[in-house]
Amino acid sequence: MFFQKKIKQINQARIEAAIESFEKEIDFEFIPVIAHRSSYVEHITVVLSLLIMVFLIGSIEPLFQTYLADSWMPHWPFYVAAPFISFVLGFILDKSDRIDRFFISPSERTKQVMAAAELFYFKQRLHEVKSQNSLMLYISVMERQIVLRPDPRSNFAGMDELTHEILHKLQASFKKHDFETGLVEAIEHLQKALAAQFKRTEVSVNNVPNKLIWLDDRQISNNS
Repeated sequence: MFFQKKIKQINQARIEAAIESFEKEIDFEFIPVIAHRSSYVEHITVVLSLLIMVFLIGSIEPLFQTYLADSWMPHWPFYVAAPFISFVLGFILDKSDRIDRFFISPSERTKQVMAAAELFYFKQRLHEVKSQNSLMLYISVMERQIVLRPDPRSNFAGMDELTHEILHKLQASFKKHDFETGLVEAIEHLQKALAAQFKRTEVSVNNVPNKLIWLDDRQISNNS
């Protein structure tokens, strides 16, 4: 939750100014996207609820034997309440990104973020940009994964090396929870790296608004 709150404090205007500066100089459409989460997590509430229910039901008899041995209180209200309490606790705990990450392996998180980024890229029709040059920076908060997705038609030979450099810069800034500076520095680095080969020589139509795109869970589901 702390990670989410900090990333939400990004100054949108500063990021948009950096994108505008980038696209004035470079013949590329640059699209930064921040998603709350990209993985399928709907099952986690159920799994947590079942685990908690097993624990609660298993604790009822020891509870009576230890603390309520002389009590006339019936057992059945505890058994009836256990499923409801378990579901509420499971729902609350599932709000934690840390817990969600625990139930999804690192390889599966990477796989699902890559798939979500790919889907969003094509849903936005970025592969149809006339210049054949588009670049999407996709950040998924819960998984703490970053994807740099170039236009498959682009002929920039150094994209793999550039991707590694950008990820290194972003990860270094994000570890310090300095998300805004990390994004600005990443955009500036991209601008310098692409300037030699993709210097803009004429004014062209801006196909995508120069905005930082925020995706919530509902939007991710609708894109699936």
